[in-house]
Amino acid sequence: MLVDREIVLGVSGGVAAYKAAALASLLVQRGAGVRAVLTANARRFVGAATFAALTGRPVATRSFDPSAHPLGAHIELTARADLVVVAPASADVLAKAAGGAADDLLTTLLLCAECPVLMAPAMNTAMWEKPAVQRNVARLIDDGIGIVPPGSGWLSCRRQGAGRMADPEEIARAIEDTLSGRAPRSTTP
Repeated sequence: MLVDREIVLGVSGGVAAYKAAALASLLVQRGAGVRAVLTANARRFVGAATFAALTGRPVATRSFDPSAHPLGAHIELTARADLVVVAPASADVLAKAAGGAADDLLTTLLLCAECPVLMAPAMNTAMWEKPAVQRNVARLIDDGIGIVPPGSGWLSCRRQGAGRMADPEEIARAIEDTLSGRAPRSTTP
């Protein structure tokens, strides 16, 4: 299913970024070409070297890198992509994407993508339950973005509750469903 598919893996800031590394490895093992895009906050949790080693490809971190992407990384990365997945998708990235903001490579790339987009939210329960976050998720779903809903469980804030990023295997299934034309399960606020 994933052999020779090109996937852009956007990683935003949050403790769940470590799961994105496991997802990258899983996708590569299934035959996908994976190009990681890390936000500045993501790099505070996990390093670019981790994703370069797991994917065998350079990691994109800058909007303007004419030596690597003369047309712009947001254009070149999405032109080759069969799918863009953001895991974890922080409250900040959800808000920016829902509002059409483009102030870094990941959000600019999301606006440029002409392929399917999936997001796997991850955040503290209090954040996940906020009406603003739920409005942003609903807006993204209305805009055609697939949402891999977060689960419940032990969170890094030392609480139990909703907001835990879906496991890499569940995200991989949603990727396969999307690429095969089956709609992934999305959260409806």
